[in-house]
Amino acid sequence: MSKSHPPRLSFLNPSFASLETWKARARARFVECLSYAPPAGQVAAERISRVERDGLTIEQVRISTGAPYSIPASVLMPSSRKGRLPGIVAAHCHSGRYVWGREKIVSGENDCEPLRKFRSGAYGRPYAEDLARRGYVVVVIDAFYFGERRLAVESLPGGYVVEHAQPALQSLTEFRQGSEQWLRTVDRICRIHEELTAKSILSAGATWPGLLVWDDRRAVDYLCGRPEVDSSRIGALGLSIGGLRTAHLIAAEPRIKVACIVGWMTEFQAQLRNHVRSHTWMAFVPGLYGWLDLPDLSGLIAPGALMVLQCSRDRLFPMSGMKGAASKLADIFTKAEVPERFRAAFYDVPHSFTPQMQDDAFGWIDKWI
Repeated sequence: MSKSHPPRLSFLNPSFASLETWKARARARFVECLSYAPPAGQVAAERISRVERDGLTIEQVRISTGAPYSIPASVLMPSSRKGRLPGIVAAHCHSGRYVWGREKIVSGENDCEPLRKFRSGAYGRPYAEDLARRGYVVVVIDAFYFGERRLAVESLPGGYVVEHAQPALQSLTEFRQGSEQWLRTVDRICRIHEELTAKSILSAGATWPGLLVWDDRRAVDYLCGRPEVDSSRIGALGLSIGGLRTAHLIAAEPRIKVACIVGWMTEFQAQLRNHVRSHTWMAFVPGLYGWLDLPDLSGLIAPGALMVLQCSRDRLFPMSGMKGAASKLADIFTKAEVPERFRAAFYDVPHSFTPQMQDDAFGWIDKWI
């Protein structure tokens, strides 16, 4: 069915001649499919802490925008700075590790060994800090269901936990809180409850990506309101679900001028047969594919600049889908008459965002922001 009904709002459809006309129609359709648009109130933030460390100013804040919840965030910037700096929304990954959110890419003085080990494997370093040292104000929020916003399974009455997660919940008492066994068990229970959470969100008339996009757009609002930030120079990047969040953010948010999507780019048609089962409930927007594929969404940043970094040993995506998406994006940017503002690259690594990949991404952002 997907082969016979390609996305109708792709910019590569010959009926679209004007980039701006296409963007207006496609962006409106995407936002509609997200099915989550509460009023965005006045942005405010409560500063929880502020430290000077390793040439950086690092703040922990809670962003409020009129929603019935606040968004925990880390804000990083160089300690020595002059004038307004460009701002970056850095999106953390999923990786099946729910206990951590922004800690995945921002270090702390009391990081546990399991966290350091995870970060070393997925990223090699707390890259949000390296990005800030280059002269950026970087905001990293806890995405819904991660970090401070995870499901607090250890505090739930037993009756609230689904039956096949009960043995894992009961075993929590056997482990020291914060130990590798305890962390893995909490993550396992959170993973099992993704399905129930997705059902609840859909039953309420929203979508999980809708929540993520709304929060990420509020992070942009917050950045643009900081006195240290040049609001005309805003970028975004992320790995894995952070890459998808980046793609969705640039599709919904016209203020993003440059972006880097890492480890999440494919044509959905190629994804359907054997790879949808590999992915989180957080990734799917009901009804979207009839209108726009992921490369189409990502192309909405044009004439801004986009880099896509892929891992050739990534088992989450078929190679045909990754290559096809990169080719489609190249065609979109060519039709938009800015072919130089798109670049795709493959790295001979598993699903990750290595320091070499980070350096390439940072150089791209430096060039185009």
